[in-house]
Amino acid sequence: MAARTLQVTGINHVVLHVTDLERSKRFYLDVLGFEDRNITDGPPGMKASFLLCGMQGLDLFEVPEDAHGGQEMNHMALNVAADDLDELVGLLSDAGIEAPMRTPRNSVFISDPDGHRLEILPVTASERARERQRTGLAK
Repeated sequence: MAARTLQVTGINHVVLHVTDLERSKRFYLDVLGFEDRNITDGPPGMKASFLLCGMQGLDLFEVPEDAHGGQEMNHMALNVAADDLDELVGLLSDAGIEAPMRTPRNSVFISDPDGHRLEILPVTASERARERQRTGLAK
């Protein structure tokens, strides 16, 4: 009998440490279009906000000083509804966000208010094309 393997089907949630909960929450809600899950029972003694993007959660935990104290992540990659990289960069620019470097994967990296790296992938990003092929949704 073959051994069973664990199959990851998506991102459940990502936790980010932030220094100003309201500022970061506004960024994710207003600039990137996340939804507020309106959960009020976070970790004891910690200010937290719980957001949703599609089926994935983003939990923001406020820390007193350094959001990069060795506990944060490298980056979070986000699929977006922009058709191509030029449209994506234009939308970010309209929101006052610079995206100075385009990657070979047809994506861009930006930073949130606490400097967390975010990779933003439009529909035409190579990783998203591979996702469509894997799921049989290739255009």
